[in-house]
Amino acid sequence: MAIKYEIHSIHNSKGEGGEQKFVRLRDHEPMTSKQMEQYIEQACSLTRGDVQAVMTSLHDLIVTELSQGARFYLPQIGYLSLSVTTELPEGKSMDKVTGNNIRLRNINFKPTAELLNEVGRNVRFERSKYTTKSRRYTEEQLWDKIVAFIKEHDYICRRDMEYHFALRQQTALKWLKHFTEKGLLVKKGARNAPLYFLAEDNKGNEDNGISLHTKRLEP
Repeated sequence: MAIKYEIHSIHNSKGEGGEQKFVRLRDHEPMTSKQMEQYIEQACSLTRGDVQAVMTSLHDLIVTELSQGARFYLPQIGYLSLSVTTELPEGKSMDKVTGNNIRLRNINFKPTAELLNEVGRNVRFERSKYTTKSRRYTEEQLWDKIVAFIKEHDYICRRDMEYHFALRQQTALKWLKHFTEKGLLVKKGARNAPLYFLAEDNKGNEDNGISLHTKRLEP
């Protein structure tokens, strides 16, 4: 099956020059754990219980190895490694960084050359007849979703907004900037991959008096 793609465009942040176009792949729902277990069970002699046991052990081993700072190699698939950032008090020099200032930002994945080549031989692309647009929310609707997400995950980032709330990148950034400027969110972390936390004054007071129920930010 061909992978659908769209052509999107962005403008220079200063509003100068022409627009830049780029390719965006349409997202598809990932295979569920149950589907994966059934597929592997049918493809080899392992039962679903065996697959579940292997995945649990693999998960535990990955956590142990990455927690010790090691890269983790998945045979025929690729490498997992840690990506970190620093959280420094205002005015503190990088020369004064300690382990307490370092935070895990993400887990990187680097596929093997063999995996890239094999996927490359099988993949096909086809331009989509339809375009994706950001889902529309009122300010109150989106704020409720953001609060619920942060309560469960402690913080939110631009990618979370895109994936969980069906927003395009620029729309997600506009909303995050909007709530930050209103004092509802606090922006922390690396400049190129910031994290957003509930402002201290708003913890336990999630509605925070938002009354612009019909306000929308256009994608």
